[in-house]
Amino acid sequence: MTIDPDTIAMLRDSAERYAADHYGFLQRQAVLDGEGGYSVRAWQDYAELGWLALRLPEAAGGLDADAAAIGAVMEVVGARLLMEPLLASAVVATGLVVKQASAAQQALLLPALADGSLKLAFADDEDPGAGDGCRFQGGKLTGAKIGVLHGDLADKLIVSARTQADEAVLCLVDAAAPGVQRRSYKLVDGRGATAVRFADAAAERLGPADTDLSAAAAIADSRDEAAVAACAEALGAMRCLVAATCDYLKVRRQFGKPIGRNQALQHRMVDLYLLQEEARALTRAAQAAMSLPARERARTVSGARAYIGRAARRVANEAVQMHGGLGVTEELDVSHYFRRLMVIGALAGGHDAHFARFVDATLARRDGEDDSHA
Repeated sequence: MTIDPDTIAMLRDSAERYAADHYGFLQRQAVLDGEGGYSVRAWQDYAELGWLALRLPEAAGGLDADAAAIGAVMEVVGARLLMEPLLASAVVATGLVVKQASAAQQALLLPALADGSLKLAFADDEDPGAGDGCRFQGGKLTGAKIGVLHGDLADKLIVSARTQADEAVLCLVDAAAPGVQRRSYKLVDGRGATAVRFADAAAERLGPADTDLSAAAAIADSRDEAAVAACAEALGAMRCLVAATCDYLKVRRQFGKPIGRNQALQHRMVDLYLLQEEARALTRAAQAAMSLPARERARTVSGARAYIGRAARRVANEAVQMHGGLGVTEELDVSHYFRRLMVIGALAGGHDAHFARFVDATLARRDGEDDSHA
């Protein structure tokens, strides 16, 4: 569903107001230092605000949000460095349930996802040292996954696997079930992740859904959705870093005048602002492309993801350098934005994979144009 711009603007405004009132830097620091790694109160608030029901169809009480509406919330996630599993559970995993789960499965899962009582994580990346990947046979799951964002918080896991006939499937697994072994750890930005090993763990296959979308196509869609959402999150963090650095150059004085009068620093700030606006334009283009078929959107989505990853890294590096030694301290938010952008750069495929996909899609389109002119 395509959400109208006014609704998206209202969603963005409400998210920004909530985060400004309830998720300041010191409040986030308390969450970061806590044992759970996220705010239970904030998660309940997100449910009341409707953020956890963004992906739900309207018939189930949701917004049936498109990529632009999801991006409005994800920009706030990046701008305020929210710690809760919005991307992992409310965007990616909930989207897979909507696409692939049977009516009975949806009736059980969607209300719990919307009210926050159930948190999901998508386990997709294979452990290269665990043989030929996850296998699903006879209701049992075997294999291993790595880098599961917020897998430490998940009540259940959605796992990509293959059957004996080498068919792609999605399986729902209780994260605390026998045969499921989680090794949780903290990412550099403080959020949790996990590596998971399955040893004949009881699993339920998602589907069949009332749709012609295969599990392989749903997985491909979820990867693009995660990439576009990560672009929006990076944009939110970049905006805050550019603004904070600009303000710092105005107040930091050296030799009796603000260092922002230094022309070299002014040029560097202009470069950062241009990178921010380029990231904004590419994020909007990627969001619009999500309404296209997978083959037609690949070049735009992966091109945006690859470019924004590099641009965000440059903005983060420059912000730290222009803040000097303060830029790497725990007490200043700049270092926290730096770490979040480093993590975002590695999520949803990372720069190298998306750049390679962008090149392949570009060459395929060029070859197609050459054939059409032949």
